[in-house]
Amino acid sequence: MSSLEAIGAEHIRVTYTKVFGQVRLGRPGLGGEEDRAHLAGTLRGQLQLLLEDLEGRAGDFHGEIRATADHVATRAREALAVEEAAVARDPEQLHDMAVLARSLLELCRLPRLPVPPGTHTPLPHCLP
Repeated sequence: MSSLEAIGAEHIRVTYTKVFGQVRLGRPGLGGEEDRAHLAGTLRGQLQLLLEDLEGRAGDFHGEIRATADHVATRAREALAVEEAAVARDPEQLHDMAVLARSLLELCRLPRLPVPPGTHTPLPHCLP
């Protein structure tokens, strides 16, 4: 079972929507310190699981999609390196983690794409 199946794509969507808010209503207030700490912990766990899934699919991506996956994976690792308490104190960092969760989710949901003809030169990448 993939990490995506284990935690559920809908649960990830619910989490990042708590940070983004509804399109019509704008960004929400993120509550008190305890609420933000809970969101930070949830997003951190989701990023870790989604990053594992993405790394397991490294060979599935080529060209611009591979470059995008590499960029998002690098940013996710950087976000995970930040102390959880620091993320909980900063709404912008929570927002960034939510963007990364949404991006990783969409990349993990992409179907395996065929290698385009003539694409034999590997791109420099950070995924294994």
